[in-house]
Amino acid sequence: MLLFAAADIHGNHDVYDWLVDVIALERPDAVVLAGDLLGCPGDCDAVEEAQAVERQEVLGQLSQIQPPMYYVMGNDDWIELQSPVSSQLSIHGKRVDSGEYNFVGYQNTLPFMGGINEKPEVEIEKDLALIAPKIDEATVLVTHGPAYGTLDLATVDRHAGSLSLRDLVRRRSPRLHIHGHIHGQFGRSGRHFNVASGGKKRAMLLDVAKMSHRLVEGTA
Repeated sequence: MLLFAAADIHGNHDVYDWLVDVIALERPDAVVLAGDLLGCPGDCDAVEEAQAVERQEVLGQLSQIQPPMYYVMGNDDWIELQSPVSSQLSIHGKRVDSGEYNFVGYQNTLPFMGGINEKPEVEIEKDLALIAPKIDEATVLVTHGPAYGTLDLATVDRHAGSLSLRDLVRRRSPRLHIHGHIHGQFGRSGRHFNVASGGKKRAMLLDVAKMSHRLVEGTA
């Protein structure tokens, strides 16, 4: 299975246009978007209102994608994407089987910027205990936030990852873990793939069977 994976697009419509073109060219089996999909245009009084307006344009762009798309929201997303396309599914708290693999998602992160998808560690631990039985060695685990200690260094070398998520990955051994959140830690470490584009034209193509990846970049 070949996956196209990106995160932290933050409503950048140039990046979405690029993403649609690359997906059409590379023809992956599925697309994974790991949160922070919407931005804040700034011409509305409330963040929710601004993102509701922006969501319509983003959904128009994503409607051009042919492969199935699995997504979670992020800590900077104040509303849900709610794609009307039947093959574009929010997998937050769910398991979706796809051939020999399956996708499980979780979108909450530790407190970071005061977003609605942020929770303290004790609550994240409870949430992850509920989805743990859904995860096995054929799982593509998709979260917005990273696991503690892996590709999770934020400003002033502060770890932004979840200890509970780290322990879940160690305990349940998913095939791979795709996340975003920390723009400056784009890359791979073992089974963990940080695909945070940070509003740039960059993403990854992942071969799930081979556990290999390829960086895809576009011009600014």
